[in-house]
Amino acid sequence: MIKIKTALISVFDKTGILDLAEKLASNNVEIISSGGTAKYLKENGFDVTEVSDYTASPEVFDGRVKTLHPKIHAGILARGQKDSVELKMLGAKKIDLVVVNLYPFSEEVAKNSSDQEIIEKIDIGGPAMLRAAAKNFQHTVVLCSPEQYDGLKVDSVSLEQSKEYAGYVFSQTHEYDLTIAEWLSAHNKQLITKELRYGENPHQEAKLLTDDEAPIDFLNPLQGKEISYNNVADSIASWACVSEFEEPSICIVKHTNPCGVASDEKILEAYRKAFKTDPTSAFGGVIASNIELDESTVEEMLNNQFIEVLIAPNYSTKALEMLKSKPNIRVLRSRNVPIDVHESKHLYGVGLMQSTDIYDLNEIKLDVVTNNMPKDSEKEDLIFAMKVAKHVKSNAIVLAKNKMTLGIGAGQMSRVVSTKIAFMKAEEEGLNVEDCVLASDAFFPFRDNIDLAAEKGAKHIIQPGGSVKDNEVISAANEHKLTMALTGVRHFKH
Repeated sequence: MIKIKTALISVFDKTGILDLAEKLASNNVEIISSGGTAKYLKENGFDVTEVSDYTASPEVFDGRVKTLHPKIHAGILARGQKDSVELKMLGAKKIDLVVVNLYPFSEEVAKNSSDQEIIEKIDIGGPAMLRAAAKNFQHTVVLCSPEQYDGLKVDSVSLEQSKEYAGYVFSQTHEYDLTIAEWLSAHNKQLITKELRYGENPHQEAKLLTDDEAPIDFLNPLQGKEISYNNVADSIASWACVSEFEEPSICIVKHTNPCGVASDEKILEAYRKAFKTDPTSAFGGVIASNIELDESTVEEMLNNQFIEVLIAPNYSTKALEMLKSKPNIRVLRSRNVPIDVHESKHLYGVGLMQSTDIYDLNEIKLDVVTNNMPKDSEKEDLIFAMKVAKHVKSNAIVLAKNKMTLGIGAGQMSRVVSTKIAFMKAEEEGLNVEDCVLASDAFFPFRDNIDLAAEKGAKHIIQPGGSVKDNEVISAANEHKLTMALTGVRHFKH
């Protein structure tokens, strides 16, 4: 057990810090703090030792250097009795608790701040203290999120709990470093800005920002009308979905949602199956292939539907000749580049950034929780359906069989409504859903989805699990003699 006697607090986000300071003070914990955090705590009546007083070194370079001092890091890294003599020789105290959260780097980037403003949000001392404390978790407790404050037991933190806190620190500093690395790398790229005719609607202005490492070459179309804002969004959605598959595959997208996806040994058959899912929605859609498109596949596409954008890594010479008969189709090449590990968006002046959902479903270990077990071919369909669901707006339901989507329910406020829509679309196109698989991007809150799926003929279900009603949902699957596999990973797409 670790008993906390001395704590170091240095936080940018002050959420919950007064309650934590009250807990520490009431347990006679000495608080060492720096800069704005020390000022904030003092203003609220807490007795605080400032880092600069403790180290006898003033903050320098406008606060750039304040906690990077031997007395701070020795106190964090000291290993109990083993290092006590040397610690005393340094005139340092054992720091039992480190409470640090990092400068908001990604938020500064999202605000389109100047380079200098962004650089000043690259935290140096914070990650150093966090990593030092996490390394020394057997002797030092570390907290890096306000959500952890309530659970802290000042008199007795178990090694198991301290180790858990330490693991969380390394995951957070890893993400933080990746975000900074991405910005620095992107900053060195020559971004090209291209004016678009308009945005999602004619009254909205729009621009395209891209470079020569983008997954689709929007700047050098092989043919077609000028690319539009919606074309770009749909193209990226279609490319991202089809990139999930190793077999020859086609994804047809409408309004950023897949409306037909299929895999097959031959790309022509993959297209036929994808188109068959929902020919009505496919009209005016964006089509992406994960392999070169040949003339027979392009010919079938041109005979079947109106195409806004066609995307593939390459095209046969004859296929390009055929496409010239439809000069308005935007024909683009995709690039074999890794998916960016971060993604961002701006909403009404507010920036959001997150790590991309690049979870590899090929590596997933299915947890079959029902009495009946799916066969290997059925497991392949389950994974196929979940790969598609990952790219469908939540709440997402995907029906599939033989690596072909049969019905897709997207973007509904109720999961059972998405389920109804998926079966309705299959029925409209006369597709046989008997013994099909059903994938859900998130857990089922009630058994009504399972009852409906069984009534309609589905036989196999894949979902993340994690609902308080999981037992009820699994029981429903057993009642209907369905198979159900849990992945443990949710794939919401807003």
